[in-house]
Amino acid sequence: MVGLALALVALVALWPAPSAMAAGEPAFGCGHVHTAEAQRNPYGPNDGPPPIAIGDSTMLLPIPDLTRVGFDVNAKGCRGFKQSVWVARDLRNRGVLPRLILINAYGNGGVNDDLIKFALKVIGPKGTLVLVTAYNADTGEAPAPDTDVLVKAAKDHPDQIKLLDWVKYSLPHHKVEPAPGAWFLPDLFHPNFTGAPQYANFLAQVLPGGAPSGTTEDSGGGGGTPWWPFALGGAALILAALFLVRRRVKS
Repeated sequence: MVGLALALVALVALWPAPSAMAAGEPAFGCGHVHTAEAQRNPYGPNDGPPPIAIGDSTMLLPIPDLTRVGFDVNAKGCRGFKQSVWVARDLRNRGVLPRLILINAYGNGGVNDDLIKFALKVIGPKGTLVLVTAYNADTGEAPAPDTDVLVKAAKDHPDQIKLLDWVKYSLPHHKVEPAPGAWFLPDLFHPNFTGAPQYANFLAQVLPGGAPSGTTEDSGGGGGTPWWPFALGGAALILAALFLVRRRVKS
């Protein structure tokens, strides 16, 4: 029974959250592109494609939440800022670049003034570039290197660049479970299942009307659906099944 108990403890630790089971828990490794379409177009059906969120693994877990608030998503682990601009350039070349492009990807490799200029050239004078501050991908510390470049870019191009300070907003919750109000995985870089909807709702402030009605969580309460009741329930079911198997074998 000791071995069984240890197995159940491990199961509880690894059991996925409901949102992950519904959408497929993402792999945070490099190399695979994850895309998803917005569940609604905040600009309406006659004003072009929905805005797109392009980023690194920070966006993987929040994908269902980002599509809920109105973003198309293109995310990839270990993606850098230049690679994110390449994604936007491909959309432009295919004639489907939306008027608002959000990039959260400088945590891997940094960013500089030339890359900001490259991004503005790609989106064109009528486009809006939204930049998002991030934590250090290697250490989890706040903020990531080159954050000052984003701040300067927003000041230099106020008509084209909007800066969302996710680090400042989320810093009171920059901790991991079981700490109350934790929004992050143990690496202190990726949002956890509680932080994912908070992340999406925060980014939605750049959209017309913000986040859809009824989706904004109280930032003081942690928000989201807690994963541990589902983990314990699943563990209890497996324990019952194993108990029945053991009885059957003994009889």
